[in-house]
Amino acid sequence: MTIGDRLRNLREHIGLTQEDVGKRIGVSKATVNRYETGEIDIKRTIAIKLADVFNVSPAYIMGWSDEKTLKVPSNIMPVDPSQFCDVPIIGRVAAGLQCFAETNIIGCQPTQRAALTGDEPYVYLRVIGDSMYPKLEDGDLVLVRCQSSVDSGAIAVVIVDDEDGVIKRIIYGEDWIELHSVNPMYPIRRFEGEDVTRIRVFGLVRQCVRNFN
Repeated sequence: MTIGDRLRNLREHIGLTQEDVGKRIGVSKATVNRYETGEIDIKRTIAIKLADVFNVSPAYIMGWSDEKTLKVPSNIMPVDPSQFCDVPIIGRVAAGLQCFAETNIIGCQPTQRAALTGDEPYVYLRVIGDSMYPKLEDGDLVLVRCQSSVDSGAIAVVIVDDEDGVIKRIIYGEDWIELHSVNPMYPIRRFEGEDVTRIRVFGLVRQCVRNFN
């Protein structure tokens, strides 16, 4: 296999055109074509740039080695599986222990053990709706440490009466509790006097996991 054949195979494998490659290494489409046809030799500086584009070693580009060694970025470290554990994702938070029932567990999310501080159990809950936007978005997973109380101003999962749990910022007063949304389109829910007993804290929101599709 010639150097030109090697370049063409690499380029086609990742779906780039000659023009795409030329823009990335600072030469014209015609020059890339001449590299692939063997009409001109590849300089060392160009070989290094091509190696970056195709994520291979410069030696492979130049034909000095048939070992297609992928370069590992310097900021990537190997993952130690022992540092992770699976945390259950629950489908809904409701009053009583049924929220922890096996039938309510809809999956698991790998999580660093270092994030699971304290002795309390942890679960993930899927955000539904936009009441906490932009801090939390519909579809996000939030890691919740199950605990019966949180500090004023914390974002928590709370249960009101027999409703399913909701994610709100909880504010305490002398004889009242307010549940705040981040989205200003949602009104504050205020509970005063004996009504504060209608609220039960399920847990503290510790972190958010967001997938970008």
